[in-house]
Amino acid sequence: MNAIRLFAALLVLGLGGCANYPMGSLKTDLLPAEDVAASYSLNTAWWKGYHDADLDRIVALALERNVDLALSAIKVNRALYQARLLSADLVPSFSANASAAASHNIDNGNAARSYQTEFGVSYEVDLWQKLRNAANAQEWEYKATMEDREAARLALVNSVADTYFELKYLDESIKVMDASVKRYQELLRLIEAKYEFGKVASVEPLQAQQSLLSARNSLLDLQDRQNVARQTLRDLLNIRPGENPAIGNADLMSYPTVGVDLDVPVAALSARPDIRASEARLQSAFKTLESDRASWYPTISIGSTLGTSSSTSSKVFDLPLLAGTVRVSFPFLQWNTIRWNIKISEADFESAKLDFTQAVTSALNEVDTAYFSYANAQRSLENTLSKHQKDVRIGEYYQTRYDLGAAELKDYLDALNTADNSMLSALEAKYRVIRYENQIYKAMGGRYERILPPSGGKATQGHTSTNGETHVPSQRNQ
Repeated sequence: MNAIRLFAALLVLGLGGCANYPMGSLKTDLLPAEDVAASYSLNTAWWKGYHDADLDRIVALALERNVDLALSAIKVNRALYQARLLSADLVPSFSANASAAASHNIDNGNAARSYQTEFGVSYEVDLWQKLRNAANAQEWEYKATMEDREAARLALVNSVADTYFELKYLDESIKVMDASVKRYQELLRLIEAKYEFGKVASVEPLQAQQSLLSARNSLLDLQDRQNVARQTLRDLLNIRPGENPAIGNADLMSYPTVGVDLDVPVAALSARPDIRASEARLQSAFKTLESDRASWYPTISIGSTLGTSSSTSSKVFDLPLLAGTVRVSFPFLQWNTIRWNIKISEADFESAKLDFTQAVTSALNEVDTAYFSYANAQRSLENTLSKHQKDVRIGEYYQTRYDLGAAELKDYLDALNTADNSMLSALEAKYRVIRYENQIYKAMGGRYERILPPSGGKATQGHTSTNGETHVPSQRNQ
């Protein structure tokens, strides 16, 4: 009866070591992944929704050549190797050795030779799940590094898309300002001609020159920003100066937004890789703590050796000797070392819990802010476009009045400058809409698409490939 009770107690301890940390004990305010998956599908290739072949090509190039992403892949492999290394402690270890010796008696001249061989196997009985928990801790760390790589991929794609559309915005803004400079140059030429004939006051050529210089400075500023954006894109693609990729000729204003479903709950963050990485590291810290706690218990190792000893080399592989060993060690005698190791693991575990909670809080705030910024950017775009239309009409009005001599040149120049600036503002507003849209996809871990109810026995959502990416029917020709 005592033996049965002892076995039952050991079994309970062993099975207890197999459990994971209950994440439900942490208040995260996140929706369960199952609930989100029941209502929404996740498209992790959201940039393809812009139907831009150049953007698709540049993103693919970044995923292939980016240095940070390559480094994260190396870290994943290293974590895998470490997990495999610790898993090796769970299987028996083998050993083999052979030796030969010769001696010579200088008194009588007799010589003797001896040969020995030995094969052994040893195995530590993981009765308290110490080794298993240590291996599981490293497996969780491996999963965390995989999520780190996915987070790096997500950030890379977002940065590439953001820089791509920033370059489009700057290219078109430069075209607007270049046309503005040429218009001011032509206007200055006409005013100087009128001044020579005494038809305008001396201040008007100065005002025209002032507007021209201001437009030139604005153009230079845009060109500087364009150069910085090109450098950013080259860094992301790991290419060198002179290798700037083509970004196409499509008008930024013609890009439809992919469409953010603002009804997706902010707490639907189960797809975020950084949260999954924090959760994996929390589990890893928990398993490490469990492994260290098991250090109090005795360690049992069993082994066996098979060997021979002979004076002739022909019998060196005859193995008539068999021996078995059982070794019990009592690590709790090193109680001070074990105690502080456990304290360190407890501190690491508490830190991992705080890191996880902080990651969730930051993610919730990031999504909430991105939702707000996106909605505001849409309203700002509508207002800016409406204002630009009115500014153009006002500019045409002042041009007509100036040509008739009924308006001052300064009023006409101010109207032109206002129209140019509102066009630049409209381009920037469009870029901000796209930028905040992509920030939402990054913050959510992808683009959530509502699953429509089945019709005629078949789901009405788009065809999805085996890798989870929604196929796009066509792409814009650049």
